Amino acid sequence: MNALNTLTLDEAINLVPAIGADSPSDKVSDRYQFVSSRDILERVQQDGWRITNATAQSRNPHAQHRVTLVHERDLQLENIRGEEGIPRIEMFNSHNRTKRLMFAIGFFRFVCSNGLIVASGPSETIRTKHRFSDDRLEEIMEQVAHISSKFPTLNEMIENFRSRELNAAEQKSFAQFAIKGRFLYRPEMPKRYASDMSRTVERLLEPRRDADKGNTTWQVYNRVQENLINGVEGFTRPIKGYADSIRVNQLLWKGAETTLEFDGSKLTTAFAKLLDKDGTKGKIAA
Repeated sequence: MNALNTLTLDEAINLVPAIGADSPSDKVSDRYQFVSSRDILERVQQDGWRITNATAQSRNPHAQHRVTLVHERDLQLENIRGEEGIPRIEMFNSHNRTKRLMFAIGFFRFVCSNGLIVASGPSETIRTKHRFSDDRLEEIMEQVAHISSKFPTLNEMIENFRSRELNAAEQKSFAQFAIKGRFLYRPEMPKRYASDMSRTVERLLEPRRDADKGNTTWQVYNRVQENLINGVEGFTRPIKGYADSIRVNQLLWKGAETTLEFDGSKLTTAFAKLLDKDGTKGKIAA
């Protein structure tokens, strides 16, 4: 039975003190506009959103934090029974100027309790400046409603991923794209991966469960995403930073979308163009 536990706001604050902060860090300037995570979460709950997870970079009361929101209609057993996963919204914030308020679409897979962060359009990652008021809170709620309206598109895209079969060369190309994207912000890829790319690709493509064995874009994408984000013991370390996790997750999603547009050598070329586009930012996006 695919039931998800939920947290009350008080339970979330107990886990992540920064959610309950009522003022910013004393290290920020007077011009800094504080955005209360508590106020936002109190408001979204009125519209049926429930907290299913909360984490932070530290116990510091102003640290970067991440809150996972799932709508109550998607938590109803009759709606999720038999489903592979459910869409969700990820909220990121901080009170020390290290991260401004940001929302992103996510997808939670029951089979591995793994979270995917989606990037298939500019409206699916919404950032807001730190200028807060009652009017701004309502504007944020409008943005949350808009981002959740994209959920049907997300499910359609996943179905398209399930119908696209990748040959062996295309799977290797996707894995190479993934590891290069992982370290794109560095001057060069770590030698342990670059010197034996065939071994790197092999490890990234290893399935962790029967559900991910296969050649579809969805299966290959999930294998690579989980191995890259969570790490492979004795080979790659997990990605722990929020900014890097968002960047890599979204780049992998764009790569999966690209497999629906191109194949063969054209797919490899398209992957290279994606990396060039992302790399022009010169730093970790998000």
